[in-house]
Amino acid sequence: MSDISSDDGAVYNSVPPDIVQAALPFLSPQDIRSLSHTNRYFYKLLNYKSSETLWHDLFCKVYETSYSDDEPFGDKIMLQNFSSLSWQERFKLRSEEAKLHTWGCLKHARLGFTATSNPHIPEADVNGIGRRLRYGVNTPELVPWFSSDESKLNGDSSIVQLSGGGFSFQILTRSGKLYTTGSTFSGGHVGPGPAEGQHDFNPFREAVHNLEASFPHTRDIVLAPVGLPGSFPGRSTQHHGPTPTLGPHSNIYEELEQMDRNSAQTVPNNEHIKRVYPRNAFEIFTSDSNSFKVDKEQLDSIKFVAVSSGRSHFIAMDTKHDLYSWDSPDSDYGVKLAFEGLPPRETNPIWKIASGWDLNCIYVHQVGLVVWNKREALKKGELCSKADYSIIPQTGEITGPRKVIDFACFQGDCVFYITNDGENLWKYSHGLVQQIKLPIAGKFVRISVCYSLLVLFTDNECYTVKIENGNVDNETLIELKLEDPDDRVISLATGDYHNIALTLKGQIYAWGLESQLCGCLGLGSPEHVVEHENIGRWDSIRNMRVAKPTKICLDREYVCVAVSAGGWQSGALIIKR
Repeated sequence: MSDISSDDGAVYNSVPPDIVQAALPFLSPQDIRSLSHTNRYFYKLLNYKSSETLWHDLFCKVYETSYSDDEPFGDKIMLQNFSSLSWQERFKLRSEEAKLHTWGCLKHARLGFTATSNPHIPEADVNGIGRRLRYGVNTPELVPWFSSDESKLNGDSSIVQLSGGGFSFQILTRSGKLYTTGSTFSGGHVGPGPAEGQHDFNPFREAVHNLEASFPHTRDIVLAPVGLPGSFPGRSTQHHGPTPTLGPHSNIYEELEQMDRNSAQTVPNNEHIKRVYPRNAFEIFTSDSNSFKVDKEQLDSIKFVAVSSGRSHFIAMDTKHDLYSWDSPDSDYGVKLAFEGLPPRETNPIWKIASGWDLNCIYVHQVGLVVWNKREALKKGELCSKADYSIIPQTGEITGPRKVIDFACFQGDCVFYITNDGENLWKYSHGLVQQIKLPIAGKFVRISVCYSLLVLFTDNECYTVKIENGNVDNETLIELKLEDPDDRVISLATGDYHNIALTLKGQIYAWGLESQLCGCLGLGSPEHVVEHENIGRWDSIRNMRVAKPTKICLDREYVCVAVSAGGWQSGALIIKR
């Protein structure tokens, strides 16, 4: 390390700490380490063992990326609730103690477990009729997850982002791996993928046909009893052609089965959370040889930094700012998207991604908001699918009052967004841009949207307003107030009919409709909520409604750092004290 003590004062005056911190996101770990060896000032500022500046930046770089519509606020919550800790200690606490909890509908194992696979769920926390009919979990429950020292070391156990879809959760880890819960992310519905009647080329179907055609149909051939690769456990893939006769000797599908086994990765002791991959990670998609080889390095070569979920699809962005889409019930492999006519990623990166009910939108540097609800079907040999996109007019400004600062996808080709002036809400639908005036105090800073609700954050308050047929109903505008006057909502996730809010103190509030005893509010059994606490009411024999934000209480004091909501389910990353 250089000892240039006479220059320390000059360096401090010319490069103050806030300038250094602003530059850190653009430096590699080796660059930061080299800079820390320059002189005493930079060593003190950037030393891995003691630097508050460096550890705060590392915390934000890992856990505060704003590439998706699931906005992170962990640094504010950690600072508020763990003020006595250093940023290195907060980083360690967030990495090791923020555990995944889910609650709500149990169908398709969307919570990352079933009523029988998670033995730690008390009977009182399950809504149902006896032990045979179990509809949902009514309290946040710990999800079986990675716990080994190796997973902590490589970042597999640290969850960076939790995103809720209509029928599942998508989970992004610090190691850049992407997981999905349950047996289906699509619920059997077609997302914003190929047009109706079109399908991506399926090399597995072709491989099966070639295998069957290459063997005589004798009694010496064994037909594999499992589904083809690309299917979740329990879901088989049909193929056509003559069926080989069962016999005692060879299994012509052995290589395909081996490929499926080599690529299948689930959470240890939890088959209900499965890792997902893009098509580009497999040789069978990238070559003409119909090779069943699985290269682990190739599987791990694509690392993701953001994910966003819609009703029956999700999209994810990797470290190179390339985008992948899971949008078809026919395949569990992501399709790389191409935006023909847009500038290259190197000069015009994607800064944010968002999924809506049946569409997607991204913010591209100097281009603006790019929206699409379908893409071309992949032909044999193709690795990228062309998105059929539109650019929302006048959204490409990078400075000034018209610069887009946030946006949210609704449904039916509808996107809401706000700009730097903070005064107006804008709506794009079917090629037209409309300005919307709302009687709100303060400036808009953030928005989110769900099936029928628009959430608006100003510099001081949080509001909700209903959307009817794509139109904002001003008469339904509500300012959210909490039972704790010293706390405020900083993030809000919405499902089909329910809302989950996160506050600055790290507390979770829930309200809305809990359909069919699904438990998505997390406030306890319906009988307890309605008859004992008197905070809810029955809308029908199996539907419960809670009108105002109500705090979720757990068995121990807790600090929540992120919330998520899907169709009829909710999730959170919770640190229990």
